[in-house]
Formats: sequence, C-alpha cells, structure tokens
Amino acid sequence: MKSSTCSRRARERLKPDIRCTLAQHSRFACSICGAIPIVFHHIEEWSKRFSNDAELIIPICDKCHRRIHGQGGTVFSKDELYQYKTTPKRPEILKDTLPLGAKKHYSFFVGNNFIADGEKGSLFRLPGGHSLMSIDTSLGTLGLSIIVGVDSDIPIYLIKQNELLISTDDIWDMRYSGSVLKIWRIVGGKKSVVVDLAIEPDVIIMREMNGSFNGKPFRVRKLRAPQRRSVNKIESKVKEYEGLYHELSERIDSQPRIGGVYDGIDIDALVKRLNKNRLKIQLEQDLNHGFCREFTWDWAYYQWVLEGVLEHSSVFGKTEPEIASLTPEFRALDHKVGDIKARYKQHFAALCDVVAEYNGMVFRENFLF
Repeated sequence: MKSSTCSRRARERLKPDIRCTLAQHSRFACSICGAIPIVFHHIEEWSKRFSNDAELIIPICDKCHRRIHGQGGTVFSKDELYQYKTTPKRPEILKDTLPLGAKKHYSFFVGNNFIADGEKGSLFRLPGGHSLMSIDTSLGTLGLSIIVGVDSDIPIYLIKQNELLISTDDIWDMRYSGSVLKIWRIVGGKKSVVVDLAIEPDVIIMREMNGSFNGKPFRVRKLRAPQRRSVNKIESKVKEYEGLYHELSERIDSQPRIGGVYDGIDIDALVKRLNKNRLKIQLEQDLNHGFCREFTWDWAYYQWVLEGVLEHSSVFGKTEPEIASLTPEFRALDHKVGDIKARYKQHFAALCDVVAEYNGMVFRENFLF
C-alpha cells in the first residue's frame, strides 16, 4: 500500500520581528482602508506555500479580511493586494470607536490605585485641571477619555469621548485588539512602553505608562524587587529593634502602678499602653532615618521595601482595625473594597507592585470612591 504525504500542515505563528516590520510599513493600520485593529493575511495561501515570508503577507483589518474570505469569493485580486502592500494607506492618526456608550459607569486602576467612579474620583489633578482618566455622562451616554500627556496646558488624548486617537509618528510597535492596547515608542534609542491598557466590562486597567505633563514625567510602573542582601540587612535591623522594643516595654510594665480605675478605665494600663505606642513610633522613625542614610534608594521605593519587611514583624506589623469598631460608612466602604478585590483578584495580584509617579509623588494602593 502506498503512503501519501498529508497536504495539511499547522500554520506557524508569525515571528515578532516580522509582525513588527509589516505593521511598521503600514503604520499599524489596514493596508487597504487604514482601519484598526489589524490581522496578517497570507496573499499566497499558506496551504500552498507554507511560508511566513514577509513579502507574501499583508496587514489588513477584519472587515477587509472578510472581503477576501467571505461567501462568494474575494473582492481583491492578488495583484491588487500586492499593490496595497507596496503602497498602503498609512494614516497619520489611527482611529477606532470604543463601544462604551451603553454603559452606565466606569472605574479605573492606575497601577494598584483604584478609582471606583471615574466621573467623581481622580487620583490627582493634572496641569490645566485635566484628569488622567475620566468619564462624561452629560450627553446621556458614557464617554471615556484618557490623556497620555499635557503640552503647554493642552491635553494630548489617547481616547477622547470613546474615540481612540493614536499618532503614528514614532510608534515602534503596537498591540491592539479592542480590549487590550499596548504601544511602544523609541525614546533615547531604546524601546519604551508608552501605554499598556486592558479594558474589562466595567473597569479600565492602566498597567504601564510613560508620559509627560508640562515637562514633568508621569509613570505607571512596576517596582523592581530589591536585592536579597539589602532585604536581609533590613530584616536583621528590624529584629534588633524588635528586641529593643520588648526590652523597653518590660521596663514600662515594671514601673510602679499609677492611678486607679475610673469609669471602667484602668488608668495605669492606659498610660503604659500609650507609652509603648509612642515607643513603637519612635523606633520606627529611627529605622527610617537610619536606612535612609545607608541606602541610595528614593524615598518612595525605600518605604515600599521597608513596609514589606514590617508587614511580617510581630511588633511593627500593621494591624487591621476591628470592623465592629468602624463607623457604618467605613464598614460599607470595607465591604465594597472587598467585593472589588474579589471580582478583579487577578488584576490585584498582577498590580500589587505597580505604582503611579508624578512630580515627586508616588501613589500606591489608594482607593477613591
């Protein structure tokens, strides 16, 4: 019995450098009509050539792709496709309309900072009174706007009232699917992420950004983990201060008893507890000042590293207040935050070390409602 070679062969993925080269040539838009997002079409069928040669592939939008593979046959001849590939549309501004008008509200992550209502809350105020992310429902539908820069108090929009506006002047690479947008540019000879966004049904997540607002840099970035030897040094010093705290606390407890019990309050126990709280605050301040002189890290980064160590300290670790002791407003807020964390736990995990930085300020783990 004769064997025959199967004509079917799994299509290989395009290599990133080929995708980037093809997209750069068409300015990341459809070579035929200039629309986004794009797919990569084999002008010469894969089933015949089995080739991912860049000369045989053209970036086109899904609409034009359907015109090639649609019922009844293709609208474009191969000669026409090669002509579009050679002289693509190449728009200066990439545009797309996000289908958000039917939504009632939108919330945002800016790094690990959460803004529960984009219409009312803003992480900080930009030059000229602009907000980094905002929504507008004044016309009866939701309009989303995101600013990637401010030049001479004039905002530079990435999204304006649901319309995506991307300048193609210096894009090095871009990924856009309608729900994910990531743009790279060449800055100082190096590839740099301008913006990395994910769009969920009711929340926008800004995972990374490098912008400038009136000459002042704005960044959303992931903090790098410190070297283990630096953390060991901090942990060793924290243990030393824990021992000092226990020693001095015993001295406070051994002092002669003062006062009595008034209205059910033990005055002696209250005074000693306050003295130990003051002692703890003083020791934490000593830790801060000592390490600031030793490490060359910026203040925000040092605070992040130190807090990570103190979280596991039996003395200096932060304790959550008892829910029963909170006001009804705080209990409601705590419940709402818990719901948000449960719904988007995968993003909370990925964004735990992602902060927003602007004009010397670092924003981390804020919840705005």
